[in-house]
Amino acid sequence: MQIKEIGLSWIVVKNIKEAVRYYTEIVGLKLLEFNEQYGWAELQGHCGGPYLGLAQENSKEKIKAGQNAVITLSVEDLDKAKSEMVKKGVVCEGGILEVPGHVKMQTMIDRDGNHFQICQILHEQS
Repeated sequence: MQIKEIGLSWIVVKNIKEAVRYYTEIVGLKLLEFNEQYGWAELQGHCGGPYLGLAQENSKEKIKAGQNAVITLSVEDLDKAKSEMVKKGVVCEGGILEVPGHVKMQTMIDRDGNHFQICQILHEQS
């Protein structure tokens, strides 16, 4: 298994609409995507580079606003990568989540309690 890239880092926010406004109008990032239904937004600097994800705080995730940033690691095959990591002792939190036609993701926990996700992109972004 190989990691293709560090896809993005994301943070949990209490109010997704206010956070989008804050990171665009005050911080100065460019909004790339905002999906209110899924409580998700992606932003980027105006010259490109990595993305910042904003996730609406919700009862399905243990991570709450202000607790930590979560890096995502892109893989070709999520099920295979998850299986290999679990065999090596990596701890999973919850099951695989899927945004149909967009991404499959699995939250993992490192030895220090930090969360990260492995993600399989289901379509190429244009």
